[in-house]
Amino acid sequence: MTKTKTQVLEIKRGKDQTKEQALAEFNSKSDFLSTAVKESFDIGLGDDFSFQSTMQVLEKTIQQIQSGDLSKIEEMYISQAVALEVMFTSLARRAKNQEKLLQYETHMRFALKAQNQCRATLQALVQLKQPSNTTFVKQANIAQGHQQVNNLAEKNITPQNELLKGSYAELDTGATTTPTGIDTTLEALETINRR
Repeated sequence: MTKTKTQVLEIKRGKDQTKEQALAEFNSKSDFLSTAVKESFDIGLGDDFSFQSTMQVLEKTIQQIQSGDLSKIEEMYISQAVALEVMFTSLARRAKNQEKLLQYETHMRFALKAQNQCRATLQALVQLKQPSNTTFVKQANIAQGHQQVNNLAEKNITPQNELLKGSYAELDTGATTTPTGIDTTLEALETINRR
């Protein structure tokens, strides 16, 4: 039976905040939730694991990233990609040693999933390091044959998605006409020669 160490957390309360509000706010902080998950997946840190210290390190990392330093994210992506590569290699080697098709297929499926996640992680790292240039195109000229494009100055173009207002158009404000009766007498049509 292992002995569980009791963790003491320091929660700062705002000036006009009740104890319940402070606990609810603390309970929804991302760094608290991440640290709780990290602790539940205990990776052999033992009794020396400090919940409060881990949260403080995570808060510092969050502030670092918010200030524009993305080195921690790069480090995380590279570490995850290496771990996923190790998983792929291990699962692929295990699959090779399987004699039954079901076990072979299961190991290979998980190996290829790890490989795909490794690829996606590296792709995210590349996009972080070299973001793609976004181009906003105002007009796309796509035609199968000849096409004439009239590029007018912006100030001369009437926006088509605007309501009719200002100097764009004037509404007809003429007098209304009186309604007339309906002509109820109908005449038969002539016969039609369909040839």
